[in-house]
Amino acid sequence: MEILMNSTCDFLNCIFTNTSLGYRLLYRLDLTNLRHTYYLVTPNESMVATIDEVPNYNLQVSAWWIVFISFELLILKFSGHSDRFALNDSITSICAGMLSQCFKFGGRAIAIFAYVYIWNNLRIIDNPWDSPWTWILCLFFQDFMYYLGHRAVHEVGFFWGFHAIHHSSEYYNFSTALRQAVIQDATLSIYDVLQAFFIPPPIFLIHRYFNEIYQFTLHTSLFGHCGPLGLVMNTPSHHRVHHGRNPYCIDRNYGGVFIIWDKLFKTFEAERKDDPPVYGLIKRENTFNQLWLQFHHLKELLFDKWRMKDEKRESIFKGVEKLKAIFYPPAYLP
Repeated sequence: MEILMNSTCDFLNCIFTNTSLGYRLLYRLDLTNLRHTYYLVTPNESMVATIDEVPNYNLQVSAWWIVFISFELLILKFSGHSDRFALNDSITSICAGMLSQCFKFGGRAIAIFAYVYIWNNLRIIDNPWDSPWTWILCLFFQDFMYYLGHRAVHEVGFFWGFHAIHHSSEYYNFSTALRQAVIQDATLSIYDVLQAFFIPPPIFLIHRYFNEIYQFTLHTSLFGHCGPLGLVMNTPSHHRVHHGRNPYCIDRNYGGVFIIWDKLFKTFEAERKDDPPVYGLIKRENTFNQLWLQFHHLKELLFDKWRMKDEKRESIFKGVEKLKAIFYPPAYLP
């Protein structure tokens, strides 16, 4: 928990301490951090023995995120695609990202505490932290766990209430990647800790960072199809489908780094040129209110939906149906 709190404090200090902000950002604009943005990292340069030695990679690449967002804005503006970017929408996304960082240590600290306990007391396989094979195993298994967790936050009504804000933007650009929920990590941690039976904690946390960082690069409309790369890797094209509200886009392409899980479990859908994704939620938000975007889906599920009545003015959700509303897909009706 201490490392997560320190990382969050570092992030906020970097933002709000104006005497060092410019220096810190410029200092981090190097090729190493640019590589890290695309998960181009080797085992030898990233493996560490303890969880306290894991850097805050989010903070290290944040300067490049600012560069990406700024250049994308300029490219869209001067290429005649200003309709793909709205300043008020991007500010909302960036504020959501900052807010999520303030609370992220809570959900992630729970996961790390549970993870370390399981590793120390219940691990099944004692994989060494300094083995490249352990690093590679975690690369794939972390992404598979992300696939399962990401699918859960879409297909379980209660969990969707934590995640819906990420899909609330009707634009698709790099700033959209920062539109994160404040309590979503508590949900994903359920799947994170499953790795603790055979993956050392620092190796898990390293890949948790890089898996998340890579997904920032997917949130753009500047790139089309990526050719053979898209056969295995998640690409902006694949992720655009995930953010679409077209019928063919719903509940598709859950992968983080790899798209192979979607192809294996039949949740993959390719982007269609004749039916490009239309972004946002099926029920449009029409607001930039941060608290509303963060929490109103939970309110709708736990209060509004449970009070729904039929034409006879009788409750639709009775008894066990209330539980089904929580654990069934968000659109579930008896």
